[in-house]
Amino acid sequence: MNKDAREIEQRMINILRRNSRASILELADELNISRITASKTLSNLISSGKITHFTVFTEEDQKNLVIIHLKTLENIDEELILEQFELFDGTYFVVVYYESLPKLKVADVIDIKFAREKRLNNTLGRVLNVKCDYCGKIMDKPNVVFELGGKTMYACCPNCEKDLRKRETLRIESQ
Repeated sequence: MNKDAREIEQRMINILRRNSRASILELADELNISRITASKTLSNLISSGKITHFTVFTEEDQKNLVIIHLKTLENIDEELILEQFELFDGTYFVVVYYESLPKLKVADVIDIKFAREKRLNNTLGRVLNVKCDYCGKIMDKPNVVFELGGKTMYACCPNCEKDLRKRETLRIESQ
């Protein structure tokens, strides 16, 4: 299966979004590429800045958070900020732990919200220019995404999905 480097990168990012602990061997197997290619691709993604973090979240990290809407980030200790969003209107949202609130010396608060819990969804994120695994059509956004034989498959339409499932099932059974 000859895939261009851009598509391999996109698919690798999607695999790592689901499981950032995937090994080079697992990445290579799912992408149907050599371990050397998988290793080089991952290194390129990291060195180019496309992948910026591999993060571990604990259950406690996701509880008792404060979301603060601010006019400016002046006088805020950056070590207290868990997440930061710069909005188009020039204001900011920051997320901090509840227990960090007394340590903040902020005058330009627009609003404060208290969050009991943060949940992370296991979504694909942005998928751009991926080819249908059956017909090879380039898709801006895959219409059908499914797992089969431990691999994530992309299809542009229900017909390609059906035929791809048949083909892959036969391939798996013949091994």
